[in-house]
Amino acid sequence: MNFLKHPIILYYLPVLLWTTAIFIFSSQPVLPGPEIISLDFIFKKSAHMFVFGVLFFLIYRSLVYNKQNILKATLMAAILTTLYAMSDEYHQSFIQGRTASMRDVMFDGLGMFMAWLKIHDYI
Repeated sequence: MNFLKHPIILYYLPVLLWTTAIFIFSSQPVLPGPEIISLDFIFKKSAHMFVFGVLFFLIYRSLVYNKQNILKATLMAAILTTLYAMSDEYHQSFIQGRTASMRDVMFDGLGMFMAWLKIHDYI
């Protein structure tokens, strides 16, 4: 078996790498963005939606591979992604220059919902 085609590499490692990337970016005191406040808001909230939409997709994909039915995989991916989003905000509360925000968790949830729509070809 080709090492790169091993299920751990294909289905579980991407989740680990993506969550690690989120943690690293969340550990930064300041993230670059546009200087215009409204554009900065749109840029950062869109980033939240994208990042957590991808995380939802990666977790969902690993659960479906692991023979979970679609509904159970969707619910588990949503729960796990939401818990990670909440823990990410909590983590940010300890980083100088960053704050925790339930609004960001809501944008993360919107990203999960958009990913779910895309997975099921609704968009």
